Amino acid sequence: MTLPLLATAVIASLTLSVSSAHASDCTGANLLPALASVPTAKAATLCLLNNERSARGLLPLSAEPELESAASSYAQTMVKGRFFGHVSPGGQTITERLAAYVGSEGDWATGENLAFGSNALATPSAIVKSWMTSDGHRENILSADFADAGIGIAGGTPSGGLPALSATYVAAFGTHYESASTASPVRASASSATPVAARTAKKRISAKKRAQISKRCHRVARRAKGSKKTRTMRYDRCMRKELRLAKG
Repeated sequence: MTLPLLATAVIASLTLSVSSAHASDCTGANLLPALASVPTAKAATLCLLNNERSARGLLPLSAEPELESAASSYAQTMVKGRFFGHVSPGGQTITERLAAYVGSEGDWATGENLAFGSNALATPSAIVKSWMTSDGHRENILSADFADAGIGIAGGTPSGGLPALSATYVAAFGTHYESASTASPVRASASSATPVAARTAKKRISAKKRAQISKRCHRVARRAKGSKKTRTMRYDRCMRKELRLAKG
């Protein structure tokens, strides 16, 4: 059984101050996808996500073709179907959309961020800005549990925006573990569920147990002195140690 790491969907419809310095090294970050080209906008979005991770000492996300294909298809489906959400009107879930990436063996975790906007709010920079100001989306972007990502962008919006002036974004996140011993720590939050190992040859740790460990490590991290980066590193060390002990 798997529980996908989901974030509550956000509509990029509020006035956002976009930092040009933040996007200065990501080509096309401040341009509409229709002007920069969709491939350029996708690359800029991933670049911005990795800038956020790098600033906090996290490893960058690698572009993954199967995640990108699924994300692109879903962005187009939402625009054409005039709906916005992590579950389609037909009942398709993130796990089903990412079936090609997940496969049938091994441990894995997946997540998804959604957004749409028009005019200045449809640029990669504005979309990533909106995600970073939302706890659930920010958690997915900065999760040490994810190693891969795929960006999907479709011209237009679920509400009928003009393709030349608006865009709908999907960011699909994921990771595969060769074995339980190589699994990265899992972050649990109020807006995200803890992934459960699909299959493993070693001792499984239940979702409830992982959540208890994560909560305990969050308390440990909060007591640490120093910057947010220092507390994040303290949390990661705690999770590695506790999960190793739990697996025996």
